[in-house]
Amino acid sequence: MFELDAYELSAPLPEGLRPGADAGAMITGALLGLDVENGLVQVSIGGSPGLWVPASPAIYPANGLVRLMRSPLDGGRTTMCLGPVAPGIPLVGGVVTAVNSSVGTLTVSTLGASYVLPYAPGTYTSGTAVHVLRSESKFGLPVFVLGPSGNFNHTNPGQPGGGGTNPGQSVQRQATILPLWSGSWKAAQSRWDSWNTDRYGGRSTLWQGNDFGSGPMTGLVVYGDQIQSLNAVSIDRMQVAVYRADSSSSGGRAAVLQPSPQGSQPPGAPTGAGATAASPGLLSGQGALVDLPSSVFESFRTGASKGLITVGGSYAGFSGTPDRAPVHADGMALTVQYTVIA
Repeated sequence: MFELDAYELSAPLPEGLRPGADAGAMITGALLGLDVENGLVQVSIGGSPGLWVPASPAIYPANGLVRLMRSPLDGGRTTMCLGPVAPGIPLVGGVVTAVNSSVGTLTVSTLGASYVLPYAPGTYTSGTAVHVLRSESKFGLPVFVLGPSGNFNHTNPGQPGGGGTNPGQSVQRQATILPLWSGSWKAAQSRWDSWNTDRYGGRSTLWQGNDFGSGPMTGLVVYGDQIQSLNAVSIDRMQVAVYRADSSSSGGRAAVLQPSPQGSQPPGAPTGAGATAASPGLLSGQGALVDLPSSVFESFRTGASKGLITVGGSYAGFSGTPDRAPVHADGMALTVQYTVIA
């Protein structure tokens, strides 16, 4: 007798689709659950009970729709999830709950859980609202803190095209802003740049205080519209490079800085408004990066502040845009860390 088994012809034949069934290889289902560790999603098709299937890595929106692949040789059985119909965006809001600067991590509450994440440079404290980047290859798990979010509203952004606006992606950047002009106002004579113009950096040095017959002096450095032109949605940090230019005192002198609305040299005395920042006591030739207080960031972002004045009471001169030694190319330069929507 002819033996079918010898030719492996008695094995079960593949079961095809039932007559009249949809012959498409791809269908749409609803997402019910996600198993990140095992790379699985739980889906429902037409209201069916949940079914776990392997899934392609992607950011899956909660309760969203997914594309499913099925086998035409196994009765149309669902074999894999190809991805979401509308992928989730890679950026969500979070709130810092702890800072570990020694190892460079933040503990952040986001997406209903807590994560320990590395972070971009910025100023962080407990309660700081931040932008958190999610990884597509890890099924949307948070992986990195992009920076503080000045416009965070404790609501995760919606899906692209799902509403009237698309929030886009927040990107943190850094810029160096060089001064356009600097000088000093002598109140006793009501004029600019008439003190030690032949030394200590020359005409452009920023002086403060009153000594050696100078009378009260106020320095001014201006940046024009350079900061406003960054088009930042928030400013996260501002630092000023301060260098002591004079050698008139053996003791350290601190530069005390205050924002000014002037973006160019005014005809009269310079003015200032807002919180002040002070450098450490500097000896002649010494320099330091001075952090401006966060309370003044918004005025610089909008262009209400365009410069800085020296308001310290201790007599001293600090490098601006010098035409004589000592020359510091970055004297009174600003380092600005800021966030834009790209």
